[in-house]
Amino acid sequence: MRRNGGGFNITKREWIQYGALFVLAVVAFGVAALALMNPRAGETAGTVVPVSRPAVTPTPTPTASPAPTPTPTAAARRLGLELPARPVLLIMGDSYTAGVGAAPADQGWAYLVAGSLGYPTNIDGVPGTGFVWGGGAQDNRGLEYEVRLKAIAEDPRFVPNLLILQGGQNDALLDNPDEIRAATAQTIESARRFWPGVQVVVLGPSAPQPIAEEMRASNSAVRAGAAAANAPFIDAYEAGWFTAANSPGFNADGVHPNTAGHAYLAEKFLAAWAALTE
Repeated sequence: MRRNGGGFNITKREWIQYGALFVLAVVAFGVAALALMNPRAGETAGTVVPVSRPAVTPTPTPTASPAPTPTPTAAARRLGLELPARPVLLIMGDSYTAGVGAAPADQGWAYLVAGSLGYPTNIDGVPGTGFVWGGGAQDNRGLEYEVRLKAIAEDPRFVPNLLILQGGQNDALLDNPDEIRAATAQTIESARRFWPGVQVVVLGPSAPQPIAEEMRASNSAVRAGAAAANAPFIDAYEAGWFTAANSPGFNADGVHPNTAGHAYLAEKFLAAWAALTE
């Protein structure tokens, strides 16, 4: 560049140089501006920049709660019967099972039940006996239920797979609930030993009022014995089969039911039996 009379005389070459410098300046300004606008422009394309995120604790998948283990009490409430393909029934008891009070005796509750169910049935009723009371005023006859079951089991021609044990009325004479309970449980277990697979049901004291009140302790003891042996117990006393209102019409002699009382007892028993087998 040369001065010429106080002015500037710029050659063509100089114009080219100035123009190149101007272009470089513009480019440099643009790059700086882009850098300010996009601080990550210098990073390699396609590089994934990790993003820090809070740790997330996975929510556990709900699981089904295990089924509660049935308690012994609950299991006892579910006791029932599974009827065999060919039921063969033995009913053992005291004077009630023998039909005392009914006229004739074959109108007793056990005979009515056997006729209604229609199974091959043996009925073994001996007045004055029980689970622990062997009969007689002095308990000297030796005809407790377990003894009689053993005698029946010695005959291979009759093999029951269902057993109804009715009683407890005469056991009240002993006035020893612990012995009644133990004898009831032992009788049930003996029956299962005599006839493996036999299903046992116990019918407790079922006398008309007011004598039923005298058998309250015996009823509780027989019920406890049945529970100890895991056998269904039909509780006529607690169910209120015989009441102060209906007992006069069902009472034969102050101790036994009459014909109508036996029919009523059979009806109540069959309803309980149906509940056990449903």
